[in-house]
Amino acid sequence: MSLVWGEGTLEGAEGIGRAAQAINQRYGLNLDVKFTPGPSMSTMMGRVAQEYQAGRTAASDVFVGYANNLIPPLQADALEAVDWASWAPNVQDPRMVAAGGTAVAVQSSLPGIAYNTSRLTGDLVPRGLEDMLKPAYKGRIASTPYAASFDQIAVPEAWGEQRATEYVERLAGQVAGLIRCNELERLTSGEFDALVLACSQGPALKAQAQGAPIAYVIPADAPIMKPLYMAIPKNAAHPNAAKLWIDYLLSPEGQAMIYESSYEDSHLVPGSKTAARMEQLQAAGVKFIQADVAFYERNDEREQTRLLNNFVRILTQK
Repeated sequence: MSLVWGEGTLEGAEGIGRAAQAINQRYGLNLDVKFTPGPSMSTMMGRVAQEYQAGRTAASDVFVGYANNLIPPLQADALEAVDWASWAPNVQDPRMVAAGGTAVAVQSSLPGIAYNTSRLTGDLVPRGLEDMLKPAYKGRIASTPYAASFDQIAVPEAWGEQRATEYVERLAGQVAGLIRCNELERLTSGEFDALVLACSQGPALKAQAQGAPIAYVIPADAPIMKPLYMAIPKNAAHPNAAKLWIDYLLSPEGQAMIYESSYEDSHLVPGSKTAARMEQLQAAGVKFIQADVAFYERNDEREQTRLLNNFVRILTQK
């Protein structure tokens, strides 16, 4: 089986090697899994569609991406629809499956606020996005150059465009710089005190587990859940191995392996650590924005792109 995706997914070659060994041991197989570090999800989504339209064998037997990354391959009819419930013991919850069986959610990402616990204490500990507009934070926080997740709170079912735009404009006056979501060492060093919005909880929780003074807050005023999907191209060379791979990753053992590498798992699997975090807010009446495939089917892709580009412009042209 051939896999092409970023080194950050499943810890790249090392994590994929462990997963392959575990699958072989469990099922008595001799599956040879070859991993090639690949480009971004946004680049791979176009590649998957182009390979199918050109009649070429897919470079990767499994495509990994968030809901917005699935749109081009879905529009190109490039992904295989699988009746998971008929055979996959770990893919029985229909909420795991999207777009007629073409994609399966294996992990749940929760955008939020990562912050330095040595620098932000007491009343300065953030609880939501609105907190970050307080004068005390001015010049102490960072955002991302790609305006991560702000387009998802700008839809009519959440904040709406006007409120989200006004927020980003005010936030731009607060931030001291722009960093990528995986650059949390710039928080631990004291260069910045917080990152708004961080792409997901994983990097912060991993840094925290390694002893860094980092904590993570899911903003109660803008809680987002982003499923990470796996899908099988119709022109995959080894589709059956790919199906078995996806099913295994949703087993308790597979989820434990995913969490060990990324500090994220699927909130839909019993025992999920991510679910426990979500339930704390849900118990208080907080409703998560589900940035899943259905979200992008309800909200026009071009409109989402326009919103995101506008937020990027605001943050990068201070």
